[in-house]
Amino acid sequence: MNSRSKDIIFLLGAGASAEAGIPTSAEMIGKIEGLLTTDEKWKRYRDLYHHVKSAIYYSAGLRGQFNNQVSYNIETLVNTLYELEKNEDHPLYPFIATWNSRFVALAGPDFEGVRKFRHLILEALKRWMCPEDTAQANYYYGLATLQKDLNFPLHVFSLNYDLCVERLEDHDFRVETGFTGFGSRHVWDWERFEDAAPNPPPQILLYKLHGSINWKRDEATKLLFSVEQVENIDPDRMEVIFGRDFKLEAADPYLFYAYEFRRYALIAKLIVVVGYGFGDAHINKMLTQGLRDDSNRQILIVRKQDVNGDDLAHDISTRLELSVTEKHQVVLHPGTAKVFLETPDLAKLLLQKIPKGADAPF
Repeated sequence: MNSRSKDIIFLLGAGASAEAGIPTSAEMIGKIEGLLTTDEKWKRYRDLYHHVKSAIYYSAGLRGQFNNQVSYNIETLVNTLYELEKNEDHPLYPFIATWNSRFVALAGPDFEGVRKFRHLILEALKRWMCPEDTAQANYYYGLATLQKDLNFPLHVFSLNYDLCVERLEDHDFRVETGFTGFGSRHVWDWERFEDAAPNPPPQILLYKLHGSINWKRDEATKLLFSVEQVENIDPDRMEVIFGRDFKLEAADPYLFYAYEFRRYALIAKLIVVVGYGFGDAHINKMLTQGLRDDSNRQILIVRKQDVNGDDLAHDISTRLELSVTEKHQVVLHPGTAKVFLETPDLAKLLLQKIPKGADAPF
């Protein structure tokens, strides 16, 4: 594989798929709050939701975080519900004298209400990840055009569960996901991401850091495979890092993908970030490590700016814990994912963004 393919890597966040009809994590909260008001199946959990949300904000307030400083989205909500659902099985249970009496009343016997509410949210999540009009995601074909113009495989790291990148695959354009096909006979294999195999190399190597809506794990062997239809995947068994014990799972493919992202963040000359809100501490630390490893390395952030550009750059630099001398490595590119991926001569634009002092073969 041509070594130039490692000079530019991509990191996709929820904002990258927003224009494809897939709501962002924060937008999902708005949908949930709407359903809690209008849908009879959801109304029974409205008071429980308000209680849990208030507790999350209260906890943040004790740490000196208020208003927009509070990282509250659907992932925060489901993670909290998952921990509460454990009840007596939670390792901290012996240290808690009594649960909040109002919460106990809202949660129901054995906290069954918490489990059912979380299940309902995950059912909705699966629907939101599968919009009826997949053509809305056609702007992702900009990645295919970019790959052909650059003429080397693209390394795309995604935090999303959707299938927008996978749908680029056709008879002459291959997206490597670690599977040779669909079904339990085609289990995930890390070696498919190695430089030497398979040959010839794919056009895109896709690393789904937080899992995928179409992944399924064999209950007996624990081996991972993918399916074409997601309807038969139980919401509680979806293979997404969402409401789990640890954000960074000590298992493959999650561990392998995290390692690969760290490795490429230390190799790439330009890290192109599209639609990521910098709310993931693990990802942020690896980005920061990459920037500090090489003062010439830059991170190009494609994001719709609803605030002053300088303020946004300062906020991102703060989240990455960059020093004053490191902030120049953060470069903003205002605009949506659709506008960016449909940019004429996108390859030329990115090649021009390669840091001048970098030892790059362009």
